[in-house]
Amino acid sequence: MSTHRASEGAMMAEEFGYQVSPRPASEITPTLEAVVNTELDRARKEQTQLPPGFTIPLSLIILLVVLLNNDGPSIMRLLLAALAITMGIWSVVDEDKIRGNKQAAERKAAVALSSPWQAWPCRLEELPGGKGKGMMLLGPDKTVACTFSSPVPESIWVSTPDGRGVFWFAGDLRFGGLMSVPGGSPLWWAHPVLTPPTVASAGRRQEAFEGAVINEAVGFAFDEWL
Repeated sequence: MSTHRASEGAMMAEEFGYQVSPRPASEITPTLEAVVNTELDRARKEQTQLPPGFTIPLSLIILLVVLLNNDGPSIMRLLLAALAITMGIWSVVDEDKIRGNKQAAERKAAVALSSPWQAWPCRLEELPGGKGKGMMLLGPDKTVACTFSSPVPESIWVSTPDGRGVFWFAGDLRFGGLMSVPGGSPLWWAHPVLTPPTVASAGRRQEAFEGAVINEAVGFAFDEWL
């Protein structure tokens, strides 16, 4: 099996009978690589802003001096001890978070570059709890196969009839990837979020739209766009 066919997204799309592009998305949509590189550059720049390497040793030295020195007001020694501990915790937590973000960006980028485009029927809704815009990828039975939190461009958000349509996805359902309307422009990132599986039962009109976009994803002709 070729590398770009190995992602979980492509395998599930094919299992559902949805169409998958014959070549990697990065070959079909040249602008995809630039979007990926911008995301990687942002993550790498963030890592260069890590706290200096001496932060933890310095916090330990301050704490040691405070513990060994009984001179001075107690409140001052307590404040210095609290500062030292806070510096140490902040350094460790911030470093782990930034390195984790960089690894996640590299993982998403690698998968997005090597994966094919997949045609997915989607339902667009606001996520509960103020989590932003959600894109629900639908299975053939209208259950939600995966939910993404995604900064869908406003023009796409308002122009999608009843929030139902066929969208392109390149990546892995576990890690996220890039979304687009058919044609590959504009592009935006999608991040998986945990939500309980649901069946769309919003009404006859919405169900009819979902049935139509599911049929469209099954019969999608990538050759018309390549």
